Amino acid sequence: MGLILSGCAGEPSPSEGTGAPDIPVVSLQQAGALRGVFDGGAGPASLAASSAFYASSPAVVVLGAGAPAAAGQASAAAVGLGVPLLVVEPGNEQQVADELERLEAESVVLYGAPEGEWAAALGERTEIPGPADAAGFRSLLGLEAVPAEAAPLVAAVAAMDRGAQLPVPGLEAAVPKETTASNTASADQQDNGPVQELPEFEAAGAGTDAIVLATEDPASAAAVATARAAGAEVRMVETADPRADPGVIEVLRSHRDGGIYAAGNGFGGAETFAAHSDVALNAPELPGGGQTVFPGRRMVALYGHPSGGSLGVLGEQGLEESIRLARETAAQYRPYSDEPVVPALEIITTVASSEPGADGDFSEETAVDVLLPWIEAARDAGVYVILDLQPGHSTFLNQAIRYEELLKFPHVGLALDSEWRLAPGQRHLEQIGSVDAAEVNEVSAWLADLTRENVLPQKLFMLHQFNLSMIRNRDQLEVSHSELAVSLHADGHGTPGQKLDTWNALRNGLQPEIWPGWKNFYDEDTPTLTPEQTFTQIDPKPWFISYQ
Repeated sequence: MGLILSGCAGEPSPSEGTGAPDIPVVSLQQAGALRGVFDGGAGPASLAASSAFYASSPAVVVLGAGAPAAAGQASAAAVGLGVPLLVVEPGNEQQVADELERLEAESVVLYGAPEGEWAAALGERTEIPGPADAAGFRSLLGLEAVPAEAAPLVAAVAAMDRGAQLPVPGLEAAVPKETTASNTASADQQDNGPVQELPEFEAAGAGTDAIVLATEDPASAAAVATARAAGAEVRMVETADPRADPGVIEVLRSHRDGGIYAAGNGFGGAETFAAHSDVALNAPELPGGGQTVFPGRRMVALYGHPSGGSLGVLGEQGLEESIRLARETAAQYRPYSDEPVVPALEIITTVASSEPGADGDFSEETAVDVLLPWIEAARDAGVYVILDLQPGHSTFLNQAIRYEELLKFPHVGLALDSEWRLAPGQRHLEQIGSVDAAEVNEVSAWLADLTRENVLPQKLFMLHQFNLSMIRNRDQLEVSHSELAVSLHADGHGTPGQKLDTWNALRNGLQPEIWPGWKNFYDEDTPTLTPEQTFTQIDPKPWFISYQ
């Protein structure tokens, strides 16, 4: 068996190989600045990865769905040989056959016994039983294999390296002498005839210029193996979102001109992943790092209006002192949080009014040029800002659009205060206002579009509530916009017991995608909870805390 492996001896060859006469060569696709997701299960993910990374491959490793225990061995074989790994599942036999044809595959290394439509998909190609022990890897594939240390499958595959000694998950112990090579090559290999020799071919030299983000979704193991076989870098991530981790963002920016892919479910499909990758590459990070609001941080905010203290603590001092106070208040929570605690300002941007005003909406709109210095100072100090709307007889969407210029800042989110949303004929303080989920959904759709179109990090979209009637049809809230982190802010005041009753009532039936928030009142609470009490007595621990 005369397999040529780059990295085993001599200088690396170009990505298309040396082109030695009559020796077929593995050829890689040019990754370029492409984006893609390998998901949908083991079979579809493996086919997508093969198509993304390989133009042709004389040899291919094929894993049957009936041999899941051999996934680690098959992955090691593919990485060691520098060829794709395809997974055959019921219903995808023809797609596998088509991919083998596109790759111009002449031989297949088999894990699992081909039968029925699977056998037909392999055609007349040379079949080599997949080895299950170190001796088989050496004699059949020319690869040095050792048992892998215990690790999750995908992480183990991501650590494999072509041309090096292969740590193989599930590698079997040495087989007894009386056991033949053909039936030890694979536990599922039933052919007891002579073992075919893997035909000679030349592996690609230089690897592909691509990076793959992978979760521990076991169904992505074959796709990750194909990526490593092609020389792509694989980065394991805890969250299926390239915006979430500052370290991932840094790595992606170093691969700006190369291919960026994801392996595993949860990344949101190709279009969503491409948009999130664009944000990771080009948008600023949020205060505290990363580009998703939660769970990478918690926030502690001062609430009020720049005009003075009558509307909240934020206005009781000037701009610089408010920034300082916000940072000091947030710092008091850090000993009780596993996540960074980021200071924030929640600025009442439109103020509920007892007078109708020139536009008759009973809401005073603060001028943009009044708010801009606060937003710029907060940005420079690492402080997040939330614009709070109290619309009266206007709509939340009409008021939000007035502040589009400010909402284009990466560190600025939006809050809707339905207590101050009036129906026709109503006046403030005569009743508690309310809003229907349909109106909230109009705002979230607009804000999500604004965020996506301007390549901004995820925005906090907060809904104030202390009474169940304040948000009608709350179960119909749209919470799927990945551009937004939706938070429900529990605004009730009183004794700790009363506040916890409100908290529990508001959380009942709350969609799991919504992040709960809490408000501490300096004067109306009896007593005001300390930072330690707020983070240790409230369950679950709130992600956003404001002070009024």
